[in-house]
Amino acid sequence: MTQPVFNRATHFSIVWAMVLAILTLVEWNSLDRDPMTEQIFLPFIDREIELVMTDANTANELGATAGDLPSPSVGRKLQTQVRIDFNGPLFLAYFFGPIMIFHAFSLLWRQLARGT
Repeated sequence: MTQPVFNRATHFSIVWAMVLAILTLVEWNSLDRDPMTEQIFLPFIDREIELVMTDANTANELGATAGDLPSPSVGRKLQTQVRIDFNGPLFLAYFFGPIMIFHAFSLLWRQLARGT
């Protein structure tokens, strides 16, 4: 009987890589659609929420023509800014850490099977 091309550690590594990639893409797309209400499950995706006070008339002044006069009352408007970051080194640790563990267990298993 011939040996398989890939051992079990390689199979587990491929499955882990695909699962992590799919989870990352699904998480990123859900945060892209609704960044405020979605909960972040993956530790290498960070979200920063910042509240900024702006002038309410700033948007009106940008769209106003030369003949328009801004209204005399100056109001303040609360604006929410959301920034989503991706931590690459932490992703690589989550990507390669389990792969190294799979291969270490595979080597240990082969050594134990060879020794008995």
